[in-house]
Amino acid sequence: MTIDGELVVAIAEERLSRKNHHEGFPQRALEYCLSEARLRDLRDVNVVVLNEYVKDDYDIDLGTDAGSVIVNPSHHLLHAYYAWTASGFDRPAILVVDGSGYSYGEYERRGSPLIGAPPSYSEMEECESMYVVDTAGDLALVRKRWGLWEAEQPFLRFPSLGHMYSMASEYIFGHMQHAGKTMGLAPYGNAAAFPNPMVEYKRDGISVDTTWVKSLPPRSEQPAEQDVICRNLAAKVQSELEQAMLFLCNELHRATGATHLCLSGGVGLNSVTNGLILRETPFSRLFVTPAAGDSGIAIGAAIFGHHTVTGKTPSWPKYDNYHGRPYREEDVAQALAKRARFVRAESVRDVTGAATRDISAGLFVGWFEGRSEFGPRALGCRSIVCDPRPPDMKARLNEAVKFREPFRPYAASVLAEHVDEYFDVVADDRFMLTVAAVKPDRIDGIASVCHVDGTCRIQTVEPDHPGSYRKLVERFYAESGVPLVLNTSFNIRGEPIVESPDDAVRCFLSCNLDVLYLCGLRVTKALVADKTEDERLVPALAEGTSLEVAIPNVCGAVGAPSYSCITRTGHVTELTQNDFSVMAKVDGQKSFLELAQSLSFPPRSVVAQGVSLQRRGLLWIAYPGQ
Repeated sequence: MTIDGELVVAIAEERLSRKNHHEGFPQRALEYCLSEARLRDLRDVNVVVLNEYVKDDYDIDLGTDAGSVIVNPSHHLLHAYYAWTASGFDRPAILVVDGSGYSYGEYERRGSPLIGAPPSYSEMEECESMYVVDTAGDLALVRKRWGLWEAEQPFLRFPSLGHMYSMASEYIFGHMQHAGKTMGLAPYGNAAAFPNPMVEYKRDGISVDTTWVKSLPPRSEQPAEQDVICRNLAAKVQSELEQAMLFLCNELHRATGATHLCLSGGVGLNSVTNGLILRETPFSRLFVTPAAGDSGIAIGAAIFGHHTVTGKTPSWPKYDNYHGRPYREEDVAQALAKRARFVRAESVRDVTGAATRDISAGLFVGWFEGRSEFGPRALGCRSIVCDPRPPDMKARLNEAVKFREPFRPYAASVLAEHVDEYFDVVADDRFMLTVAAVKPDRIDGIASVCHVDGTCRIQTVEPDHPGSYRKLVERFYAESGVPLVLNTSFNIRGEPIVESPDDAVRCFLSCNLDVLYLCGLRVTKALVADKTEDERLVPALAEGTSLEVAIPNVCGAVGAPSYSCITRTGHVTELTQNDFSVMAKVDGQKSFLELAQSLSFPPRSVVAQGVSLQRRGLLWIAYPGQ
């Protein structure tokens, strides 16, 4: 939401619903934004801009008497407005590359500007778009490529670079939204194993083939990192994407002569490619929208609405990307009181000093302060932080905290003035959207942020970084001699990044974070450590957890039962029969000793199971007497 051209607040619906990639009307986000802007309802808003894939006009009926409503200006145009305004560049070229925009026919009937000449068919949708800000300070279309949806089997196919990557991600990981995993897997594969090109280069642009997916064998049941076809396919689509993006950037430079480039659309989150653009194209400066995917469209829509009403495009000299609302002491107190049986909170005088000691001791630290970041990158307000030096830190973090695949890398938050001591960088990146090579003599010293190919995604932490995160990195530098920390988003598998203090406490209890710094408080939790005195601890099922037993029918006979636990995000964890028996008896009242007695199990074995189940995020542990 913007007021008089200034960005007041922005939030993705998934942060509030706690459902990854939430689909449907963003009612919670709408109420959140209106509240933070101190507006009663949509009647206080001059213009609302909607951008969505609609089947009919009933889908976009707000059901209100809001001010004017603008429906479906070009999807890529809104990406471009966001990129241009947030960059602060005067005369940039702008490249928008994603899975797809919407159709020419939809834009034409809505009166969208800057859609170019009609394509062959009105149902063709945007593949990629090039713009430039001209000498008059207006946005102008340079080139736009359109494509048709081709088929649904064996995969939904569309001839864009973003969708090429999404199809590969769906084959490898089961869903097209896992492009980030594909990028992380790519260095483990061999692109030459797929010799046929996926992208063809022409005088007037590119052509993306979609038939390659039909020649893939059935996906094996192996994890992606163990399957040679998956590894090689990841390497192939990454290589094809890099070559195509460099080609498009060079074409855009030739067409415009611009020295500064803005990049938006979901492909902008491919940080490996972003790093190459500055190295291997004539552009001297690059700005990538932090919310490069479709959530960023909301900001572009607000800017477009302002431009439509006033005829002006706002100027933001230094965009910061912290657009959530601030939380009050009462919000923190309420979140802690709600789970008082499971946590202890203490006020510490020197927060960054205490956190530095915890990080240096090898602990996993949750860090929550200030306004939340907009987009998929945590930049020090909703982060998990740890020591980048120990070689095993990445593996431990993947396995015990984030619950994700072992091959996936982590980023580094590095003091801006020291970045070139550790990384081969062309420019600073406050938003963690470019990958840089780690200098060979530094790899061993920051092993847990160095990927298998010797690279690292970096966030440069400037002196004016909001809050105390900059001071935290400075304190760690003073303590360790290393001017960076490992930084990853504060969430676990299947969940969006935490938004509120309540989200943070719940996430803290549901994984193996050691300590949480929550708006100046140091929060700890009860742990089962497989000791005799731990028999007095009281376990409870993690919030939203349910148990399931499946008894198969095998040729008319009853098969062996299987046991599982389903978390509130829908993730299924397999259980042993003993695990299931213990969890089925857990009621939040019985101690481990009482559970053992009711099951006729040895107390030590039940405590040992408690250790395992807590480490998997399935049990919360109450302090004795609570």
